[in-house]
Amino acid sequence: MKGDRKMKYNESDYGAVVFDGKEYQLTGEVDFTSRILPGNMNYHEVALGEKYKFEMSAPAIDAEGNTYTIYWIFKGVKGEDDPELDSYDYDNVDRVEVLK
Repeated sequence: MKGDRKMKYNESDYGAVVFDGKEYQLTGEVDFTSRILPGNMNYHEVALGEKYKFEMSAPAIDAEGNTYTIYWIFKGVKGEDDPELDSYDYDNVDRVEVLK
């Protein structure tokens, strides 16, 4: 591909989030990272009825076309019915990492 390889910034089907005052357009679906989180609160470390944490991420771009990965940390209760993924609060971003 010749020329500018940056993605175009516009409204996407995946929505947008704001972190530290900067808006990011999501360019793909949010998915589980399967990362083991610190603090002994991962799904496999807790008993039934106890709270656990899990991480999710999605690709994103900013207005200048720079690419990022957006991360969220959510809580669940082991043994309870898992809520639909769209019921979580994606406005509460954990961190944003620049892709190189």
